[in-house]
Amino acid sequence: MTERVGNSFEKRAAHYDNPLTAYIGERELRAIRKLVPAGSTLLDYGCGTGRSTLDHARRGCQVTAYDLSPNMLSVAESKAKGETLNVEFITDKNLLTHRKWHLVSCIGVMDYYPDPRPLLRELNQYLENDGRLILTWPNATSPIGWFYFLGSRFTVPSTPRTPAFVRKVAKEVRLQVSSLLYAFPAWPMLGFTLVVEMRR
Repeated sequence: MTERVGNSFEKRAAHYDNPLTAYIGERELRAIRKLVPAGSTLLDYGCGTGRSTLDHARRGCQVTAYDLSPNMLSVAESKAKGETLNVEFITDKNLLTHRKWHLVSCIGVMDYYPDPRPLLRELNQYLENDGRLILTWPNATSPIGWFYFLGSRFTVPSTPRTPAFVRKVAKEVRLQVSSLLYAFPAWPMLGFTLVVEMRR
């Protein structure tokens, strides 16, 4: 599954950014900023072309950005250099081993994992003892989430999730949901994106 996702995004990297994803992404970032204080030290896991990475860095965060797609990471790195932002970019997951962060963000990644438990366990390993994990999922209670689900059949299939499912899998991997926000729009149950904070 990981290889399939990586190959798809390798091919899409050059034209991944577009006005629609930028518009939705900004609405997601409005919720994410509430959970990521300015000046934080964090790992942005699955950084893609850098939307969340650059937003964190602009707010004075010390960011390590990882993505399994070298092409996506290259786009993000080019953007950061263009803004003279200091970000550590990593495409070799082995370089993350044994490192810890107070915050780990994983934005727009869980969509593509039919079983999110292995990835959640991996992300938990990167957290300091009092650390927090910030995730997003497409929302299965939102009509927009299901339009996204249908459209994704033509690229990389996504899996919308309900808030109840998110709480259930968090518990199964010994994490707990400490905050759950909605984005695009910011209305409970109808927002396209679930923005979730988890703690140990």
